[in-house]
Amino acid sequence: MTGPAGAGRIDIEFLGADPVMICQTCQNEAVVHLTDVVDGRRRERHLCVDCAREAGLTLPDAPPDLGLDAVLHGLIKKNVGELVGGLAESRCPDCRLRYMDFRIGGRLGCPHDYRVFREGLLPMLQRFHGATRHVGKRARLRPGASLRLRLRSQLRQAVAREDYEEAARLRDQLRLKDQHA
Repeated sequence: MTGPAGAGRIDIEFLGADPVMICQTCQNEAVVHLTDVVDGRRRERHLCVDCAREAGLTLPDAPPDLGLDAVLHGLIKKNVGELVGGLAESRCPDCRLRYMDFRIGGRLGCPHDYRVFREGLLPMLQRFHGATRHVGKRARLRPGASLRLRLRSQLRQAVAREDYEEAARLRDQLRLKDQHA
């Protein structure tokens, strides 16, 4: 925004969501707060768009959007890149979550979001975890654990068949294994 020729330092700010201010020239709603300093004297004025233009100020078509969503969207777009451009407005058809809402809140809304937002999630997972696939950990088996599992399974089957002699033999084997473990 520029001020009239020959003026000193001029600061202009849009009032945005501040309480309603009145234009000091025409009594309409003021949208511009003009502070100019000429010869060391500071003068503040509240002006509507028309009076600001009459004062020689060049204003943009609309004041900048300073809402939280707009600011966060701008920061994320700056840091994530153009990928967010189209992806930001994509929405899960099941839970209706937008990708931008996920980026702001940090939580997905449903299992389908992984598929819907895949394009944005993969680079993020790669950056955070060093991979895009979770492998996880698997508990180490104790020596003889698979034999114990097999013996228990055979014991259940023997009891189900009502083969009590075989069941007693398998039970004794399990007790022996448990004592040595």
